[in-house]
Amino acid sequence: MADFFSAFGSFSPPTNFWMAFIGLPLLAVGVGMMRIGYLGPATRYVAGEVAPTIKDTLAYVGVGEGRLTCPRCGGTSAADASFCDDCGAHLSMVCPACGHQNAPDAHFCAHCAKPLTGSAAH
Repeated sequence: MADFFSAFGSFSPPTNFWMAFIGLPLLAVGVGMMRIGYLGPATRYVAGEVAPTIKDTLAYVGVGEGRLTCPRCGGTSAADASFCDDCGAHLSMVCPACGHQNAPDAHFCAHCAKPLTGSAAH
């Protein structure tokens, strides 16, 4: 390339300009191979930086991570919580007939279909 641009001041043609026709495609192939070589580590880095942010955002809006909604106050708690983080209310109903754990707002047992009462909170 230097030979090409240095020929502008003189009226002689560039002597080694043909090397650019071989060198530039080889340079493009080398850059492409380098990008492919670093694709895995770069992807893992970006995933490690972005994934926690996306997970937190989706959990905040109630998508993805299992969260329970309190029937009393509407607050959210972890999926394995027994009591509401905000008001302390029970987050599960135990069937008095079969002992199956049901959602806190269930009116009938998901296992035996018996009616659930408020006194069966666990």
